[in-house]
Amino acid sequence: MKKLGIVLLMFLVIAAVVFGAGQQSGQASSTGSIKIGAIYPLTGPVAAIGQNVKRGIDFAVAEINQKGGINGRQIEMIFGDTEGNPRTGMSVAEKLITQDNVCAILGCYQSAVTEVVSQVAERYQTPMITAISTADQLTTRGYQYFFRLAPTNSIYLRSMIDYLVTIDKETSTKIKSISIVADNTLMGQETAKWAKQWAIGQKIEIKTEILYAQGAADLTSEVLSLKNSGADALVADCYISDAILLTKTMAEQGYRPAVMVGKASAFIDPTFIPNTGALSNGISTAIEWAPDLTKGKEINARFKAQFNIDMNGHSAESYTAVWILKTAIQNAGSTDRNAIRDAMKKIKIDKVFPHGGPEIILPYDSISFDDVVWDGISHTNTNSKAIVALAQIQDGVLRTVWPYEYTERRPIVPAPYR
Repeated sequence: MKKLGIVLLMFLVIAAVVFGAGQQSGQASSTGSIKIGAIYPLTGPVAAIGQNVKRGIDFAVAEINQKGGINGRQIEMIFGDTEGNPRTGMSVAEKLITQDNVCAILGCYQSAVTEVVSQVAERYQTPMITAISTADQLTTRGYQYFFRLAPTNSIYLRSMIDYLVTIDKETSTKIKSISIVADNTLMGQETAKWAKQWAIGQKIEIKTEILYAQGAADLTSEVLSLKNSGADALVADCYISDAILLTKTMAEQGYRPAVMVGKASAFIDPTFIPNTGALSNGISTAIEWAPDLTKGKEINARFKAQFNIDMNGHSAESYTAVWILKTAIQNAGSTDRNAIRDAMKKIKIDKVFPHGGPEIILPYDSISFDDVVWDGISHTNTNSKAIVALAQIQDGVLRTVWPYEYTERRPIVPAPYR
């Protein structure tokens, strides 16, 4: 009897090891709800953006589940809070994969957090899609389980510089020089790099470049340096608290560049305009989506009826990413992580999601995850067709102003800041 007990114990141990290995190498539950992990800053300094992203995810999940889910199974979205911290993000990812047994991960917001969370996902062979993170290097590491929906930083900055060139050519406001301000993070460093590269290519002079510590308590010296540079335009990339502080400090110091253009992030955050008021009138920003675009109007109307706020680029992208995962899992016919990864690699969506899904509401008509070479650098599993538009805050409302084929509005220059 004692030997039988020992044999039984050994069997259970072996079974546990085999089962655990299966969980880490692609096996997720084939019954019950379909568990997907979502990793975002739901508390902390950038929680407003995290909560906004969550609205887009929740909206998409509700739509899908109301239509019967995926192959008859409901989506269960399990959220993890990074608090805006990469180390916390890693711990959350480990838990979601090894304990909650999610079949895929959606996240993150900050590129520095996405960088380390994607390392965890790659190690456990768990497909991960970022709807928002833009740092170019995220898709240059050859990862096979990481996919990016958003345009890269380089694409954002190319559009922003092209916008300045259009203003120079088509208005009386001449843009021959720029200054650059961004936080000293992975994202900010890439913003400065690409702003310089695209500007120099357009023969625009770089007057000054300032990288400050994220979460700065005071930006007076930085703003005075920007003002003293005498540049015709300012290119900015900040998270929300820094962007509010920057805008208010610019007003205090009488710094009014003819054109100020931001790289989405803080400048499309729903809390930016309420916290800066008329001071932000005239600030332009790259956008992934806006309510006055011709696409997604009916979807946004239902979103606003539920949340009492319009979609913005972040919520529109996170909404889209959920539908991408839904399509991949449905095409895979399984919640096996490797099968989902293979389906993600093959996915090609043209204008409308299959299986009764919505239109692509972002400012492009095709989604696929391609291996491409840009400027001599290889990118893996990136949505190479993604682009951005430009909007300007006019009378307290973000309005699309460029490219002109998207809108009849035109930018107001010089920016009034009042």
